[in-house]
Amino acid sequence: MPLNLSSLKNILYVNSSVQKRMQSTLTVASFFLLFVSSPSRAFNPFNLKNEFDEKLSSQQLLASTKYFALGERFKPGEAWDQKKFLELLKKNNFRVRNDGQMLLAEDATQLMRASCEVAIGFSISNESVVCWKWLNKQGALQLIVVQDQVILETYAGNPLKKSFEAAFDPVLAAQYKNNEPLIQEEKKLSDIPVACMNAVMAIEDNDFLDHFGVSYIGLARAILKNIMTLRKAQGGSTITQQLVKNYFLTSEKSYARKAKELYMAIRLESQWTKDEILSTYLNIIYMGQSGVFQVRGFPAASQYYFGKSVDQLNVPECALLAAIINNPLMNNPWKKSEHALNRRTLVLKKMYELKLISLDQQTQSLAYPLPAANQLRASETAPYFFEAVRRQAEELGIDPEGKSFFTTLDIGLQNAAQSALSEGILKVTSSREKLKIQKTSGVELQGSILSTENKSGHVNVFVGGQNFKTTQYNRALNSRRQIGSLVKPLIYLAGLIYGDFTPTTMLQDEPFAWEYDKKKWSPVNYDKKFRGPVPYYYALKESLNSPTAQVAQKAELNRIILLMKKIGFESEIPVLPAISLGVSEHTPLEVLQAYQTLARLGNYKKLTFITTIQDETGKIIFDDPYFDGEQVYDVKKAAELIGMMKQSVQSGTAKSLSTLTFSSVAAGKTGTTSKGKDTWFSGFTPNITTVVWIGFDQNLPTTLTGASGAVPIWGNYMKVAVPHYGTEDFLWPEGITAKEYEFPDLHEKVKLMVE
Repeated sequence: MPLNLSSLKNILYVNSSVQKRMQSTLTVASFFLLFVSSPSRAFNPFNLKNEFDEKLSSQQLLASTKYFALGERFKPGEAWDQKKFLELLKKNNFRVRNDGQMLLAEDATQLMRASCEVAIGFSISNESVVCWKWLNKQGALQLIVVQDQVILETYAGNPLKKSFEAAFDPVLAAQYKNNEPLIQEEKKLSDIPVACMNAVMAIEDNDFLDHFGVSYIGLARAILKNIMTLRKAQGGSTITQQLVKNYFLTSEKSYARKAKELYMAIRLESQWTKDEILSTYLNIIYMGQSGVFQVRGFPAASQYYFGKSVDQLNVPECALLAAIINNPLMNNPWKKSEHALNRRTLVLKKMYELKLISLDQQTQSLAYPLPAANQLRASETAPYFFEAVRRQAEELGIDPEGKSFFTTLDIGLQNAAQSALSEGILKVTSSREKLKIQKTSGVELQGSILSTENKSGHVNVFVGGQNFKTTQYNRALNSRRQIGSLVKPLIYLAGLIYGDFTPTTMLQDEPFAWEYDKKKWSPVNYDKKFRGPVPYYYALKESLNSPTAQVAQKAELNRIILLMKKIGFESEIPVLPAISLGVSEHTPLEVLQAYQTLARLGNYKKLTFITTIQDETGKIIFDDPYFDGEQVYDVKKAAELIGMMKQSVQSGTAKSLSTLTFSSVAAGKTGTTSKGKDTWFSGFTPNITTVVWIGFDQNLPTTLTGASGAVPIWGNYMKVAVPHYGTEDFLWPEGITAKEYEFPDLHEKVKLMVE
């Protein structure tokens, strides 16, 4: 019959005063014995007691900084898949109720038309309309109106109000303790199956319910084995000792460290109940590694290895988790399946010997398959995002330690960006001999990709390198690189605002000299050719240097620099003619901020990584204030510029996007610096802005251009991201119209936005 901890607890604690006296006696005896027997007097028990008691009273064992990512979201214009939605409800543990039944937390219902009309406040005539309403854990109602398999409208809040999205609850993405990244999910002991507790105690400490922190039989057995092998081969640690070692001590194998462990274990048992000790142990024990993240505790391990909540685990799954504890690397079911099976078999054998499972349960469990490897998570690159969160918190004057951050991270899109970056770099490296040779010598291409929602200013993707585990340098946040031709839209915008240019004004692509500060500067085009007279929009879409410099001269450098500052470039910009071709250095985050302002038709809205911050008690200490932003230049000029930038995607330097089957409405600009040291593409749809940078950290030539290096990565990511936001065109301001122009000499027929 399975062991029931709760029922045995009543027996164990029937006379708590006797137990406390026994523990106190053991503590004093161990205190004296360990002090006098420690040859080097390696620790002072008096100081140790004070330090240990302080940590226990403040619950430091579980305190950590928590980062929550966005839950699944649903936006107007997004395609609707009812089957997928029902799967998501199941995955998120929602209960489906009938229309008219009261909704409790984590309940969902499909509304009849009449109920939907009452909820949204207007009548519905279309027969294909479907409405779903649900109540999140935090008590916020959400509602979706679907028409013809497309999300028509979304509502959120109590009472329901029209919103730009409906969503499930945020999900815990990661935790940090003492700057160590963790995946940890705290659960009550009652939420963990008895089979899991039995499995752990059977293999790790079958006397757990009887001893007072130290198993003296186990300790004697370990000492005897160590003497026989002439080395520290076995530790004889109880669950309580393992808990102490994990969070108060190092893994050093020494008698002094063991003495501390014994004393602390006995002291812990004198202050905590068995339930508290086992609950904490099961929540914090090391269970493996997901990229740079330590998987801590059974609840997190259950999600990591099996993709389900810990309360849904069966006997063989509990036995496998108990098997992993001993050596998470060697007992990893995906990488060391034979070791994992052998250890699980031993756990099941122990459980049967202790009569914790029946013979039938043992037989069935032995035949149970190991879990399949889970899908790639954002663990390889998410720490780059969390670094940006901490930076923003510090800018707000908030100490990140111990806080809960509700962030704008979209794990699904972060995964898509991570894959697009890695696959794109692998593809260009394998196709270019020079890059192959450099990689062989240890010099590897790096990159960053970051993306934001235009309407909210929420950064939902922030990849600062291929893999955080191999390189922690956050290029998206800290790397200042020349932006090259990414600056040109700003030059042409300045020309529209200050230089009396229009999208069809003719420019001269010819040799040009700019005298400035007693020096002469003569730019040439990338292909060393000149094309003669060309329209304004054409010079931008083909990224021609000579006409761009002429526009910059007329618009004036000081005005251009002021405009660059207004839209989001914060780094120093030198007052030089060459800034018109992008010699100033900026981070990818600055580029994202600037291009989001372009996408918002000149409306500046500061980017954010955080929606809410809670302190250790759950009190909200920061809530992202929603505001419409600040219009920093004329909206009509902004529309004219976007119309020109759309030509870069359709037939200009970024036209290769069409070969990637990317056909959504988009505008953007490629960027390439001298010898391809920096290759960029920054582009946007009406809903999202994304920046890609590729280059060497050592600032070496790459043989790539923005079109060959960054554009494919941008396109492959955006193919995944755009369907989540809809594919409609930009909302043009009043007074702006689309007009078609034909330029026979260039064999061009284009549609431009003009006033």
